[in-house]
Order: sequence, then structure tokens, then C-alpha cells
Amino acid sequence: MATLSTSSVGLDVRLICDCGKRAKMYTSWSLKNTGRRFYTCCQNPDNRCDYFEWYGVEVAGRNGDVITHLNNRRIFLEEKINLLEEKITVLEQDIRKKKEKKRALKKKNVQYMKVMFGVNVVFLAMLLMAFIK
Repeated sequence: MATLSTSSVGLDVRLICDCGKRAKMYTSWSLKNTGRRFYTCCQNPDNRCDYFEWYGVEVAGRNGDVITHLNNRRIFLEEKINLLEEKITVLEQDIRKKKEKKRALKKKNVQYMKVMFGVNVVFLAMLLMAFIK
């Protein structure tokens, strides 16, 4: 259970968590408690003690509706971003494949042109030999 630490100056009330550190305030973005603030240990999640305490009351009324709507919109947009990132990945893979095909076709075209040049040289040589005789 947390203890309260009060300062002699003003109303500075600090919650101390179970491991003796100052508790830190966070905001919940879960669907059930959207916008509701709470205290928990300030250490990183791997070293955090189990201390948890809600701050104040649950967000209600119009404020709660607005926060819930905005949170739902955020979740929707995050899902849309993920889908767009997946599409980008697929399109990038398609571009890579098409570039590889283009390089292969270009290489084949170069080889074809070399063969055709050789055939034309042989044909020209044969024509010249036929006229010389």
C-alpha cells in the first residue's frame, strides 16, 4: 500500500509506491477506462512493483464520450496505418520483382542484339563473297 508524503510548503502530496519510489501518474487508454488517470511505480516495466491506484473519479458524461470517441478514432487510424504499411510492403516487393524482370529482359535483348549483329555480319560477308566471284 502506498504512503503519502507531504511537503511543508503548500499542498504537494506525493504518493510513494511499495518499493519506496515516487509513484507516477499515467492515463489509461484501454476501452474500459479511456482517459482515466492512475498512479503506478515510476520504474521501467521490468523493475516495477505491483503498486496501482486510480486518481480521482472515473471520466464521465460528455468528457468521457469525447475521450472514448477520440480513442476509438485513434485505434481505427492505427489499424488503417498498419494496413497501409502492409500494402506498401507488398507494392515494394512487386516493384523489386518487376525491376528484376526488366533487368532479365534487358539482358536477353542485349544477347539477342549481339546474335542478330553476328548473323548480319555473316550474311553481309556471304553477299560480298557472292559479288566478288
